[in-house]
Amino acid sequence: MSANKPSLRTLFLTYLKIGAFTIGGGYAMLALVEREVVDRYRWLDEKEFLNMMALAQAAPGLLAVNSAIFLGHRLCGWRGVAVCVTGAVLPSFVVILLIAMCFSRYKNLPAVEAVFRCIRPAVVALIAATVVRLAKHIW
Repeated sequence: MSANKPSLRTLFLTYLKIGAFTIGGGYAMLALVEREVVDRYRWLDEKEFLNMMALAQAAPGLLAVNSAIFLGHRLCGWRGVAVCVTGAVLPSFVVILLIAMCFSRYKNLPAVEAVFRCIRPAVVALIAATVVRLAKHIW
């Protein structure tokens, strides 16, 4: 681990970037986290990074949030946890909030209602297909 303790601002901005630029979450974010945490800032070496990811994957919850908790606590204690987790989830929160605001504004338009009438059966079919596929492995 680096001898230099990072600022809370640097931790926040690092995880804000990770949260904003990792489309797909989970394993899609591993390369960016490694580049920032190991290569750029040298907060962890490669072995420590792999251990962090193993713990983050084994713990319940989102991989990005779990790694933010681990790294934030290791580097700056509970304040580090707060800023890393906030940075990691803020981009998704803002995007979902904007979508919800748009949806609530346009949900009564006939075209939007028609799209959702078509989507509902498709969602049910996707869930049913998953249940059937998983059930085959049980029996």
